[in-house]
Amino acid sequence: MSKLSERVRVELRDLAPYKPGKPIEEVQRELGLERIVKLASNEYPENAFPEVVEALQKEILELNRYPDATWHELLDAATSVYPITRGEILFGNGGNEILELLVHLMCGPGDEVVYAHPSFPIYGLLARSHFDTGVSVPLDSDQKHDLQAMLDAITERTRLIFICNPNNPTGTWVTETEFVAFMEKVPEDVLVVLDEAYVEFVTDPRFPRFFELRTRFANLASMRSFSKVYSLAALRIGYLLGSEEVVGLLQRVRQPFNANRLAQRAATVALQHQDRVAERREANSRGLDQLRSGLHDLGCATLPSQTNFLLTRPPEPVDDLFDRLLRQGAIVRPMGSFGLGEGSFRVNTGTAEENRIFLDGLGRVLRGED
Repeated sequence: MSKLSERVRVELRDLAPYKPGKPIEEVQRELGLERIVKLASNEYPENAFPEVVEALQKEILELNRYPDATWHELLDAATSVYPITRGEILFGNGGNEILELLVHLMCGPGDEVVYAHPSFPIYGLLARSHFDTGVSVPLDSDQKHDLQAMLDAITERTRLIFICNPNNPTGTWVTETEFVAFMEKVPEDVLVVLDEAYVEFVTDPRFPRFFELRTRFANLASMRSFSKVYSLAALRIGYLLGSEEVVGLLQRVRQPFNANRLAQRAATVALQHQDRVAERREANSRGLDQLRSGLHDLGCATLPSQTNFLLTRPPEPVDDLFDRLLRQGAIVRPMGSFGLGEGSFRVNTGTAEENRIFLDGLGRVLRGED
């Protein structure tokens, strides 16, 4: 270890970096394939709404100008869609920045963040890198958040709880009845953040209704994303819905110009087309049905999901499953690093044709015909 590395905080020296899914371009370079189906990163398979693309083509002529630091037009669009005031929403450079701001705001040395495992790995990365504050709680036997165990994990040092609902990477969810019973027992000085990045895909009427619950629980916030159903993953923009008190405190620690000009414009226009969101929710449900049916026909087990992906396990271990799928032109996300066992993988919905290509390729791999 160099003298410089010795100066790095002890709790960070063996911290593993986040490993994203393989990009299409990398697989094409490695394997020389023309057609790649990427179903690994939970992206929506279609581009942003046409109106958004048109708006961006005009906005790109203003790249020499800083973005609006106060998100004026975007706030107008958000408050016209959601039952909130301008002081109850905060935008960020993707949900990851907002998560980091929350940990930075709420936690100092000795404080704790409670979250589930396996879940979105950024929770643990942020908590561990910020004074090693993380307290992970295993999912229950149904691969859902174990809310009672999370309650049991709360101490006088707990400042923040993350609940990914629906959960990534399992797709499972907690109902409103379960969540209300949980919130009734959480101390009022602990901030509970629902990570609802996939909420637009939800069809279960039992899912927690945040805008009703927030009037009952002042210590509740929701984090959401434009990366999924709105197809704006490349622009990195997310937002937090919460009380004016929480949002006001976060405003003190965020960086200026944290939501770039193109992202703000795209999100503003996207919010104006909620009819398209409903259409995409229906299309996603059809895609999940197609994947689920095809996977079950191949003997693969899947978990129930309220997202745009399925957690999947083949009927028996397959050597080099993911590399062999890559050679079939399909990218999925291995789940070994998430703590869900070697051989399991996560696959998100593509177009009907992309889903078919993946299922055909997986069938060839499982039958040893690749």
